[in-house]
Amino acid sequence: MPEATEPGAPDPGPGAVPGRRVSARQPLMVVAVVAVVFLGIGLRQAWVDAPTYDEPVYVSAGVTALVHHDLRLNPEHPPLAKVVAALPVLLAHPVVPEGAAWRHADEYTYAVVFTQAQWRDGSLRRIMFLARLAPLLESVATALVLAVLATRLFGRAAGALAGALWLADPFVLGMGHLDGVDIPLALATALTSWALLEAVRSPTRRRLVALGAACAGAVLVKDTGIVVAVTAGAVVVWSGRGRGAGRALARLVPVAVTAWLAVLLCYAAIDPASLWPYLVVPEPFLTGLRYLVSHDTAGSPAYLVGNYWSGGQWWYWPVSLVVKVPLVTVAVLVAGPVGLAGVGRVVRREAVATVVVPAAVLAAFTLVSPKDVGARYLLPVVALWLVVAAPGVVRVLRGLAHLLHLPPRPALAGMLALLVVLAGAGLASGITGPSAIAWVNPPFTPGYQAASNANLDWGQAFYDLRTWSAGKHPLVAYFGQGLGVADIPGARPLLTPDGSGLAVAPADVRGWVAVSATDLTSDDEGPLSWLRAYCPVGTLGGSILLYRFASPPSGAPGPVVPAAPCDTPVSTRSGAVDR
Repeated sequence: MPEATEPGAPDPGPGAVPGRRVSARQPLMVVAVVAVVFLGIGLRQAWVDAPTYDEPVYVSAGVTALVHHDLRLNPEHPPLAKVVAALPVLLAHPVVPEGAAWRHADEYTYAVVFTQAQWRDGSLRRIMFLARLAPLLESVATALVLAVLATRLFGRAAGALAGALWLADPFVLGMGHLDGVDIPLALATALTSWALLEAVRSPTRRRLVALGAACAGAVLVKDTGIVVAVTAGAVVVWSGRGRGAGRALARLVPVAVTAWLAVLLCYAAIDPASLWPYLVVPEPFLTGLRYLVSHDTAGSPAYLVGNYWSGGQWWYWPVSLVVKVPLVTVAVLVAGPVGLAGVGRVVRREAVATVVVPAAVLAAFTLVSPKDVGARYLLPVVALWLVVAAPGVVRVLRGLAHLLHLPPRPALAGMLALLVVLAGAGLASGITGPSAIAWVNPPFTPGYQAASNANLDWGQAFYDLRTWSAGKHPLVAYFGQGLGVADIPGARPLLTPDGSGLAVAPADVRGWVAVSATDLTSDDEGPLSWLRAYCPVGTLGGSILLYRFASPPSGAPGPVVPAAPCDTPVSTRSGAVDR
């Protein structure tokens, strides 16, 4: 297998024609076609979905950072992604309240106040749509970076495959049309691996400075970006070990200095006061780290494939991917890396150092997290692993073409297209269904029996709930932030305001009931245990379960797994064994 002929030169990849220069334009064109479809569907989802659980915090923090140059809100996540997403929001002239929640920097209370102000102004849907434009573009940018990175390592076919599979995933679409920090971190991580590859191949000062800028981007997007930056720095030093310890460590200087200065400049540009009193490290950054040390080390309620627990389970993350990522892509992620054995030694070593190691470190960091609230934390790992898996899949497709006695290049193009279509079937299912966020692989439907929280129900179906509730006067338990039962005319709360118990006893329940899947299976699984024994007569967006009781239900505890959908117009108790 041919290897890269000079530092920084792209490997021609499995089966490439010798002497032909590798161009990044061809895989980018393939990805661009898929990106057009992705953006079309994503824009629709961005308009239709209600604010999800974290979005009110991110939007309000981003807007106030731009309007007031104040970073007191949501310091646990650095400001870059939130500020970038908030830039289009300013075009809608949002209402920016300045009451007690603002003065005391109570981010969760202020998020509700901010959201309610837009709701009363009639601009909430428009503002959320504008805040979601940047994440959609960042999702596409991630695909393009993955395509370039895979092309630089393994050739054009691998580049097209890695980028297209990223966009053909309803899980990526589900997170990609939301204002959050997970997609931006995936982009920053992919950019860092690309910059790291160039720096390892040819550690010029310009390339090391570029790597430092990429590391700064990761640090400025999410706390986990520190792991990305530290790993990149360690790889740079390791790659120069053959030239002596002093020269190897010298490579780290431009990377570290550039990253540090870029972080300081970003904070200073948004909020100059944030540099005081520490100067070397922005004060909000330290505040955020202190918050995460206490908050993210505490367990939270979780539910997956019929299991409920509180705390962290290592198996939650790989099983979540099987539930949320199209099975074709899962097979690629699992089997594809074996193909690294067939690439050139030099390229294999580069791929391990710049892609495998960062992905493995991020995966290990996530596996020990006690916050089992959604596979979105693994998005950067999925992105990098698509690059790792691409050459193996290309090799299999070329072998299949040879067995069929087909011309290799047309056959490869056709098979790649077929693979993208198969993976895209999951995307199409997520779109023809009510919500990309609620999409799960067909073996795990109905999704509310298999997943909760950001894996299924993040509060995105509130608009549907409000429309459905008209004239029904339902009892409602809604998992969301910013909007609530009080914003639904005629609705009554099923749970107490603090979520500690039922506001209405089962013996007094009649008529319609609507409950978010997350409340039912994880966040309020205790008070709502009795409801899981009854079959829902329908769902909204795949994430809110609808019940209709002709007579009061029993208050006896139900099973861990909610009952299957009813085949009758009223909810009846299932035959599941009570716990």
